[in-house]
Amino acid sequence: MQLEKEIKIDDNLICKVLRHFKLYGYDYAKSLGKDIGMNKRDACRVLKELYSMGYLDKRKGGMLKRKDAKLKKRTVTEPHHTYYTISEKGEEFLKNCKNII
Repeated sequence: MQLEKEIKIDDNLICKVLRHFKLYGYDYAKSLGKDIGMNKRDACRVLKELYSMGYLDKRKGGMLKRKDAKLKKRTVTEPHHTYYTISEKGEEFLKNCKNII
C-alpha cells in the first residue's frame, strides 16, 4: 500500500480554491480537483480544512440551479455531493491574494 503525501495548505493553494469558488459559485470536491489539478480525495481534504478555517460555507439542502453552480450541466438538479461556496471571511482573504501571488 502506498502512503499518501500530506497536502500542504498554504496561502497560494487557498487563493486558487477561493478564486475557483468566486468564479463558479457553488461546487464540490471532484469538480474543484479537475479545475486546479488535484485528485478528488485531496480536494475533499482541502475543502474540509478551508471550511473549518471559515473560508468556505456549506450549501444548505434543496434543488441546485445552474445559475448558482455554473459548472453544472443541467439547469436544475438534486445535489448528491456536499457543495461549498466562498464565505465572507474567504472574500476578505481573496482581496489580499493579489499580494500573495
